[in-house]
Amino acid sequence: MKKVFKILPLLITAILLSGCLSSGIEIVVNKDGSGEIIQTFQVQKEYMAFMNLGEETTDPNMINQKELSNRAVQMGETVRFDRVEPMAEDSLFAGYKAFYSFTDISKVRTTATPMTSPVEMEEDDSEWITFDFKKGGTSKLTVISSSGEEEEWESDSEDFDAESAPEADDGMKEQLKQIYKTMHFWFKIKVNGNISDTNAAYSSNSEVIIMDMNFEKIVEDDELFSHITSENSSDLDEVRDQLEKIGVKVDDQEKIEISFR
Repeated sequence: MKKVFKILPLLITAILLSGCLSSGIEIVVNKDGSGEIIQTFQVQKEYMAFMNLGEETTDPNMINQKELSNRAVQMGETVRFDRVEPMAEDSLFAGYKAFYSFTDISKVRTTATPMTSPVEMEEDDSEWITFDFKKGGTSKLTVISSSGEEEEWESDSEDFDAESAPEADDGMKEQLKQIYKTMHFWFKIKVNGNISDTNAAYSSNSEVIIMDMNFEKIVEDDELFSHITSENSSDLDEVRDQLEKIGVKVDDQEKIEISFR
């Protein structure tokens, strides 16, 4: 999750080319290790004229059945693509919810957001989130983010010249805020049972939030907004307290353990 946060400025730069985005993953885990993955991908309809992500240019919700099926293959041998539900016609967003089922969470891997294609990342194991599961009277799920992310990021960033990066003027910043404010990224784990123990930073009776970044509050703080969207200054530790105060959550531990029954 730390790497996801650190590449956020570059990720959002790409998103700005296509429109305001709301994107997230929710994984539901049963006591036997089976469960469901729900991937949400939404873009504001007013930006759809700039996009062509569907099977046809007239596709209203960017649904590509072949790509969704390919994701199941990439996520693991026990993962199956079940169905896709388009956004309601009266919604301000176009997009979909894709539903996948699995029989063994320990054989599942996923990216942090649906917008990153698993097919493109097949050779880069550092991007995957994996799981360990022990079934019992009290089942234990471990969410594992690949190690070595910090070193890889630093290596990738060596060629970046902060002084040469252009700064947005006040007018541009206000335009960016209007685009960013409806963005929302999330990654959540839900268990069918009650959580008895966890080292997660953000948890409730049956849910662990690993990432929940709602930009509506971020854009209201000029200093925080500038930091989050800066290509040369995006260290999570520097702004963690500020983010938590406005309800933004990012748990960047390499291993998050969840015991439930």
